[in-house]
Amino acid sequence: MNSLSLRKKTLVYFKFIRIHQWFKNLLIILPTLTTQKVLTIDNYKSLITLFITFSLVSSLIYIINDWTDCERDKKHPIKKNNPLPKNDISSIDTLFIVFCILLILLILFFQTNINNENIFIIISYFILSILYSLFLKRIIYIDVMLVSIFYVLRIKCGVNEIDENISYLIYFQIYLASVFILFCKRYSDLIYTKGISTIINIYQNNHNILKLLINLTLIANIIAYLLIINSEYLIGKYGDKPYFITAIFVIISFAKYRYYTFKKNNTIDPVKTFFKSKTLIISNTLWLLSIFVLNNLW
Repeated sequence: MNSLSLRKKTLVYFKFIRIHQWFKNLLIILPTLTTQKVLTIDNYKSLITLFITFSLVSSLIYIINDWTDCERDKKHPIKKNNPLPKNDISSIDTLFIVFCILLILLILFFQTNINNENIFIIISYFILSILYSLFLKRIIYIDVMLVSIFYVLRIKCGVNEIDENISYLIYFQIYLASVFILFCKRYSDLIYTKGISTIINIYQNNHNILKLLINLTLIANIIAYLLIINSEYLIGKYGDKPYFITAIFVIISFAKYRYYTFKKNNTIDPVKTFFKSKTLIISNTLWLLSIFVLNNLW
């Protein structure tokens, strides 16, 4: 096998395990930006191990999901270009990749010190994701409600690993933000598949309802964030600081994401949407920096 074909094969493998989706799992590391604890090298090693473990489990779930949806994806205008429906990955390749992932996961579970509660969360995440792939994703609205929980679990893992405590209002905000992003994803997917009679979209005939839900969850997210920055938890933990400044970046991010959904119809893949948008990158980076400065340096 020449170097060019090897490179092509590697890229196909990376695309198959959705390595770009690992970006979502950075939520695990997010609590390190808000904690006032002095973290050790061991803390960071544990977080990196947790990030890799969660990412590999996520990839395993993507593979199972692609395998169960292969025939349906072949008719989808975007998903048809994924490795499995495009036949870029053979059955042998799939088994090899699954074997490698399982082997690495076994090593990580038995050779590293992942928090026991996090092991339970990861196993629960895997089981719920399998149930989602098999039938729950075909139940309208339930699919969004369930997947949104997965984002909360990521944050919870990071919080557990550094033995931190955060307000339940923050968990609720993360859940609401996930619901908003997923409703946007479903809306864009509905627009892309509209008029293709061979595709059954569980949200077909729910076009206007989805628009309403996106607008409502956007407003709910902003309200929830305003409640957080004015909460006794935040003031008691970090002091009375001008957190209202950070709300500007949050509002810009949600408004821009809504714009991409309704005007551009390109939020099928949230991670790709984020990296294609300078506005989203800048506003979220400024939000993270402002939170870090207010929490730790102000």
